[in-house]
Amino acid sequence: MQVLVFTTWFPDAQAPSTAPFALNHVRAIAAQHDVKVVHIMLGGSGGVVVEDFEGISVTRIPLSPKRPWSYGVVLGHLRQALKQADILHTMAFTSAAVAAPAALGRRKTWVHTEHWSGVNNPASVSKAWVVMSWLRYLLRLPHAVTAVSEAQAVGLRRFSRGGAVYVVPNVVTKVGEPAPRAGGNSGRVEVVSVGGLNAGKRPGLAVEALHLLRNQGLDASLTWVGDGPLRGEIEQQIDRLGLGGHVTVTGMVPPTQVADHLRRADIFLLPTAHETFCMAAAEGVAMGLPVVITDLPAVRDFLTSENSLLVSGESAQDFCAGVCAAVDKFSTVSAAAISGTLPTRFTPENVASQFTQIYDRVRGGAG
Repeated sequence: MQVLVFTTWFPDAQAPSTAPFALNHVRAIAAQHDVKVVHIMLGGSGGVVVEDFEGISVTRIPLSPKRPWSYGVVLGHLRQALKQADILHTMAFTSAAVAAPAALGRRKTWVHTEHWSGVNNPASVSKAWVVMSWLRYLLRLPHAVTAVSEAQAVGLRRFSRGGAVYVVPNVVTKVGEPAPRAGGNSGRVEVVSVGGLNAGKRPGLAVEALHLLRNQGLDASLTWVGDGPLRGEIEQQIDRLGLGGHVTVTGMVPPTQVADHLRRADIFLLPTAHETFCMAAAEGVAMGLPVVITDLPAVRDFLTSENSLLVSGESAQDFCAGVCAAVDKFSTVSAAAISGTLPTRFTPENVASQFTQIYDRVRGGAG
């Protein structure tokens, strides 16, 4: 089938770490279908660019409220692209909102994939989005909506067509063999966290938990892979707690370097407040790392007692205790055994097949 992916979230040469989950979904779909991507660059400037990005044909179109006529350019390109497409596949809520006028006009079979936690949890975004959250009912327009976890699907069913929400997980691939972990038995524990330095990921709790671990005599260090608006505040916290030699903040790095940091670690820690899936935790498991993370419904699709310790509390002490318990619990469990717990439905082949089944279903019943 000819699949047109229309998305506001997609990596480029300047930001290769942006939305890797979207790129992975596109790669998986492209193994079974002819895929073209239209990437709407919100707030962008300049002209339309057509390029090959890692083997995928991508048309990048800037869209800015400062240039309202740019929306006409977007609609023109989308309407033209839809003439050759069998399926319109939008990814991320803003993509559905931008595409709606053209999609309705063409009456094209439409599948939408949602990654954004703000659809189910508007209060985590802003007061303005809480007021405007009625816009979520735009998700009644696509013929099918896919969630990346069962917990996310439960919320999306409130705003979508009846019986039209399916779960298709993120693609999680195993990169090489899991590296043996040195922690626990060696007396030194390398902790890694992957995520944005923002309020939702609660990096301050991770830093405070490390401080408590070291006060208890554990020779622990923390590498936070990611960047964000709280970086200055976190760096001040690191200095205040005297952790300068024991905490590293990498900033944004390409996916290959994320894998390298996971491979060198002993424990994955993330005191996150909300998730739709938690790609980073799944990649940690794929690398053979025990995961210590907030007990959230979305992560229970793949985190079990065989590969993780879920923390029900909200304090740094709770996460400190979680790391200590995980070090003890998994000290004799091999990285290969932990990696082997990752569900096979996360492979690119299985994800692509799930999307193909949905395409076939909605093409037969779209209207």
